[in-house]
Amino acid sequence: MISFLRKEVTSHKTTYLFLLIILLFSAFFRLFRLHQLLGFWYDQGRDALVIWDLIHYKKFFLIGPVTGIEGIFLGPFYYYLIAPFYWIGKGSPVFVAACLSWLTVGAIFLIYLLGKKIYNRETGLLAAFLYGFSYEQVIFSRWLANPNPLPFFTLLALLCLYKFIKTPSSLLIVLYSFLIGLCLQLEAASAVFFLPATLIILIWQRKKMKANWLILALFAFFVTLLPQIYFDLRHQGILRNAFKKFLVEEKSFKLSIFQVIRLRLITYYNVFMGKLVVGGKKEKTFVLLLFLTTLFVFRKKIFNIGGKMLAIWLLVPLVGYFFYQGNYGYVWDYYFTGVIPAFLILFSSGIFCLPEKKLLGKISFVVFIFLFLYVNLTAIRNYLRTGIGITLDAQKKAIDWIYQKAQDRPFNVDFYVPPQIFYSYSYLMKWYGKGKYGREPEIKLVGELYTLYEPDGQHPQFLKAWLERQDKIGKIQEEYSWGDITVQKRERVKYEE
Repeated sequence: MISFLRKEVTSHKTTYLFLLIILLFSAFFRLFRLHQLLGFWYDQGRDALVIWDLIHYKKFFLIGPVTGIEGIFLGPFYYYLIAPFYWIGKGSPVFVAACLSWLTVGAIFLIYLLGKKIYNRETGLLAAFLYGFSYEQVIFSRWLANPNPLPFFTLLALLCLYKFIKTPSSLLIVLYSFLIGLCLQLEAASAVFFLPATLIILIWQRKKMKANWLILALFAFFVTLLPQIYFDLRHQGILRNAFKKFLVEEKSFKLSIFQVIRLRLITYYNVFMGKLVVGGKKEKTFVLLLFLTTLFVFRKKIFNIGGKMLAIWLLVPLVGYFFYQGNYGYVWDYYFTGVIPAFLILFSSGIFCLPEKKLLGKISFVVFIFLFLYVNLTAIRNYLRTGIGITLDAQKKAIDWIYQKAQDRPFNVDFYVPPQIFYSYSYLMKWYGKGKYGREPEIKLVGELYTLYEPDGQHPQFLKAWLERQDKIGKIQEEYSWGDITVQKRERVKYEE
């Protein structure tokens, strides 16, 4: 194996030099100023508190994060994946986010590998470049949330599936099935469509499948569901009832699709073209026309056996979401996390063929590359300067201010964080506050009260009501702000809740 790798690299030094440069820049985009720009919000605080209880109180779990659908939880894989990072990093969310960012860099290498196997090294290199330098993928890779690792495990699964199609074996299909089960525990809205895509691909390749292999594959997939099955049995069918409500009572999938087709097509346009160019409608339209043109002109080269596999992988959720009308009809960008790599490899396979079409093809290729680099590098530069939203760095400064003002005196805190529970600050008080200053806020009511709030653009009346309530509890003595975070030191005048 080592001799093969050495021969592969030495035989294609230029390709692997470019790949190394792509990986290094991709890592830089994902890790630079991570400690200052990381967003640590509701989901991040919720997950961190679960891991805190695992590490400090040995509270194991059978389910993972809740989905956007009421009562339906993911499996626990994501929590067990990030738990060692929290332990090694001594509770630091930045360390965990950095480890997940490195996992996305690994996904970029896997994109190269899959593109190389299906088409050629150049296509793999181009796909890795597009994924690594895409502004939206950079932002996604810095998101400390359960969809983040999905591309890495999806690409591992696709590599197993493609190798199975080429050289069938029981090990490959079992490993693929197990990986699909793990993917479902990372982001169900995306990975749920892996199941019908798999079924279509296996029916297409049915002559290569043996009955005993299928049984083993189904068993491997079933193993990944055991924690949720056990949890459901222990809690009187809570997950089954939630699924029943979602699928049957709420009729989340309907055949009357015509009213949603236009909305879905707009979503697809924005999601997939947005991965390549940021902002401008003209630029996105140009890229879309380029994509459709190359699919048609070079269809024989693009849709080889691996290309057909990627096309099925991509098309199944696009068709499926025409029928999906659950969760108030929302289809979010991250629902397509598991198919973005397939899209970029297909796109790259067509773009790479453009220079074959003489002058016009060469010009189109060069224009696209310069356009892609310009809009994405500009957006990445702006992001690395300013970040997006409230950052962990600002939250820590607010907590520092509270402890420094309180000194050794006991104090209470109260938080207003729209639109949900202030899990982020609950965790930060445990990890950062107690870790740096040796104590947490008092539970019993004391005279010194600190109130912290973030703006609520959607429901300003709720924030106003909260502040009015706080004014009745304590008088403001000092106030300070970091960006959108405001902290107030108050003298309590009311002790009864």
